[in-house]
Amino acid sequence: MQFRSPSLRDLVTVVYKPRETMRRILDGGAHRWTAEIVVLAFICASFADPDIRHLREALPDLSLASTLAFVVVVLLLIATCWVLFVFAFAWLATFVGTRLDGRGTAADVRAALAWGLVPLIWSVVYRIPVGLYRSRLKIHTGSPVQISIDFLQHGGCGLALAVLALQFAFDIWVLFVASSTVAEALRFESWKGLSTIAITAAVPVVIVIAAALAFRT
Repeated sequence: MQFRSPSLRDLVTVVYKPRETMRRILDGGAHRWTAEIVVLAFICASFADPDIRHLREALPDLSLASTLAFVVVVLLLIATCWVLFVFAFAWLATFVGTRLDGRGTAADVRAALAWGLVPLIWSVVYRIPVGLYRSRLKIHTGSPVQISIDFLQHGGCGLALAVLALQFAFDIWVLFVASSTVAEALRFESWKGLSTIAITAAVPVVIVIAAALAFRT
């Protein structure tokens, strides 16, 4: 059998042909870019997050180089947490999927979950323009009311609605792609892939609620 690594083309095809692309990646070999995809998705999802322009004001004793180094370290730590979360989530999703008659390994499901995040990478098409727009606003560090007025005066209401709509669309897109890739990894129907993700996400919540109720009693 001839092994192949994923290609940049797969980053495109997975968003509209997730199952076919995922099967090609799973059959291609052991290296599936799992950690790399997760880290890249996190970095792209970080664009247009709360502005860090005032970080120097919060940390006045740091030089520009030290501030940038601090930001890089924080991003690396959070990206590592993302990777660890995907690994843990994949293990639990594999357990849930096998109970739904799925047949796949934790490594396959882990790769499927990572590639399900690819729409977050493409979300930079709106995150970068939004981030640039926000960087041009004169944000006051005083009253939140003044900040809101300044934002609205610059068309912020329409922008906020557009960003929310785009964010919702990309969230649905991520859910669709991840459900399809996980279903392909476990070799069953796409709706079972969605069920696997939903049940896996609900398990920690149920455990926390049960623990809280047990603690109160």
